[in-house]
Amino acid sequence: MGVGPDPLTAQGVLTVTAQISRRITVAEFLVRRGLPADWPYGSPLGRVAARLYREAYGHEPSTAFRVIHGRFRRVMAYRSTETHILTSAWELYGSTAGQFAARPAQTRRTPAGWPGSADSMRWTPPGGPVRSHP
Repeated sequence: MGVGPDPLTAQGVLTVTAQISRRITVAEFLVRRGLPADWPYGSPLGRVAARLYREAYGHEPSTAFRVIHGRFRRVMAYRSTETHILTSAWELYGSTAGQFAARPAQTRRTPAGWPGSADSMRWTPPGGPVRSHP
């Protein structure tokens, strides 16, 4: 939290400016690049970024919790001053965004209807030849 050059306004109220240091994840980096957050190659890109971070700073990147597929997962997170690591990982891993179309949203498949009755006590065998189990 820092104080601006003129801390007092005309009304005599103290003006305080706060700089938020939000960490960025690989998924957020991909969204900024115009790719979907669940891009299939996001996880390998994250591993490359973590390796570059370890080589540059000598320790593990910080972590954050994000909701992925309905569950909280621990992911690597980078400060805004460390985004050069993500850019280097992007260049090292290779930009394949133009080669692959975004995946369509998955829809639920409706299961094929059961040809028999729903009551197991009234089950009747199918009308074909009887075969033994293997």
